[in-house]
Amino acid sequence: MAEMTPGMGLVCFAFGLARAARPETQLAGPVLIRMLSDLGLSEAAGRSVLLRMRREGWLSSERVGREARYRLAPVIDAAQDRVNRRLHGDRPAWNGSFNGVLYMVPERHRAFRDRLRRCAQLLGYVRLRPGLLIATTDRCEELMSLLPPSPPGSQMLSVRLTLSAQDSHRVVGELWGLDALVARYRTVLADARDRTTRAERHPPRHTAAFQAFAAATLPVYEIADEDPDLPAELLPPDWPGQHVGATLHRAFHVFGPLLEDYLATISGDE
Repeated sequence: MAEMTPGMGLVCFAFGLARAARPETQLAGPVLIRMLSDLGLSEAAGRSVLLRMRREGWLSSERVGREARYRLAPVIDAAQDRVNRRLHGDRPAWNGSFNGVLYMVPERHRAFRDRLRRCAQLLGYVRLRPGLLIATTDRCEELMSLLPPSPPGSQMLSVRLTLSAQDSHRVVGELWGLDALVARYRTVLADARDRTTRAERHPPRHTAAFQAFAAATLPVYEIADEDPDLPAELLPPDWPGQHVGATLHRAFHVFGPLLEDYLATISGDE
């Protein structure tokens, strides 16, 4: 799997919005292309992103009559589920140890190694040392389920790493870049609240409503996606991520009816 690009992020955002309004797992091709176009991607660029996501395993599609319907891959759904849990304040428990994956993959199987790293990153792992990925919870079984059989000559071991409380906080702060994330969180959340207030006072309509909602919330989702799935005990005091859920809830409250009208329009439901 390749690294997630900004265009791929827009696809995930479009799916998230459509699901929030209508609990469906698939999106019709014309609807998805239209949403990407309204987010600034040309039709050609949008189709190129969808094709790449299919090739890289991020997306699947099937034909229903003359129309293609798209579905996000399980690894993306799993990553989005973790983000949603964090938005509701549901963080993993801390047992005092890091869980890790110690791996060795021969260079001739580089494609498998790259896929291992990408899937691990989506599951919340970071690299402590070459060949050693760590997370604050054990996700090894989930990681293995997302990978093809290990190639010959490779090795993957589940390990546990216990550090002192002081070293644990230091490692977490450095590997997950928490100081920079705190600063970005505060900037993004303040902007989202301001844009939501403006929309509440002067409601946009149809495409303009979707674009205003994206401008307000897409940066919030992007930074929430970067928010490591860390136990509360390892986070700095007054972690701004705890305010994301309330910020998005207000945005959906303000924009919700406007987005329903937008989706109905582009889906031909009116």
